Amino acid sequence: MAESSHKYIESVESLRGVAALMILFYHLAELVKIPLPSSLGFISTHFGLGVPLFYTISGFALAYGYADRLDRPAQIKRFYIRRLFRIAPLFYTMLCLWLLASWVVWHKTFSFQTIVLNMSFLFGLVPGQHESIVWAGWSIGIEMLYYLIFPVIVVLIPNLWAALGAFVMACLLSTEIFRTLSAAGLGSYAYMNLGTHLPFFVGGVAAFRLWQAMRFAPMTGLGWGLLVASGLLALIVATSDCLYSALVGFGFERGIWAIVFAMLLLSACHARNPVLVSGSLRNLGKLSFSLYLLHPMIMAALIKLDFRIWITQLTDVTMVNFLIAAFFAIGLVWMFSSLSFRFVEAPGIELGKRLTQRFQESER
Repeated sequence: MAESSHKYIESVESLRGVAALMILFYHLAELVKIPLPSSLGFISTHFGLGVPLFYTISGFALAYGYADRLDRPAQIKRFYIRRLFRIAPLFYTMLCLWLLASWVVWHKTFSFQTIVLNMSFLFGLVPGQHESIVWAGWSIGIEMLYYLIFPVIVVLIPNLWAALGAFVMACLLSTEIFRTLSAAGLGSYAYMNLGTHLPFFVGGVAAFRLWQAMRFAPMTGLGWGLLVASGLLALIVATSDCLYSALVGFGFERGIWAIVFAMLLLSACHARNPVLVSGSLRNLGKLSFSLYLLHPMIMAALIKLDFRIWITQLTDVTMVNFLIAAFFAIGLVWMFSSLSFRFVEAPGIELGKRLTQRFQESER
């Protein structure tokens, strides 16, 4: 892999921080019910797309790290070990905390089967159980299922043309799955499943294959052009009801956002964006998994403490109140996420590395 490619992958990782902030703002408005000024109404309507952005980044990052390197069973085993120890330690920690909180605060318990389903990460396959005991855990169930099939995906998409064909097929499959599950009356499962979100993962792989076809050569002009184009396309799709209705009719509403996110990823690869290379956003990207899994519990606590009432009484200006709430929530989540990364995530990642090294040494 070209050496220059390593220079820009940090910018791509910073986009995880952007996705985490989008979801945090979205839940601040939708869960905690902090009033939004009309000028920030897009937070409620579109910042939920932070999860699909995560998926697109994941598709890209996994392809970047493992494409053309999973052609032997031993390599695939090492991949699974590292992925498991990247996700499981924090997820299991949050599972324990949510089980405790559910019992103490809401006097709610879960069956042994439900707990096992969550520990196995297979809850994403079971309608009605797919949202997980862990709040916001539904997306982790989808992510883990994608990890499971990734070695097959990367073999079936060895080049750019295969990636483009796979993207079209993923969009068609996503539409059919969403419509079928919706018609079956399965509620949120129609959206919260791997098949429906497949265009985002495959879109990330396609973005990597395109970058690879360009030999990882940074093209600053192209990078800035892609950033502007992705922003304009996002603005058009978000504001044009007629266009969005047409996209829904064609079943391409997820496909178009996958293209927007892929363009954004490629812009970060080609041009050094000073916002994305800032230390704070890079740190957010590093902490993004903790930010994502911890913030629902923190927001649940804020709801219990009537945070909304306190915030709305601060001033008569909705914008000021929301910004104060956002800064407070970000600071709180950031603090706890830093601790969880240091004491839960990082040790888990290191253990996964040591296990794969031992596994590799035992094969020699």
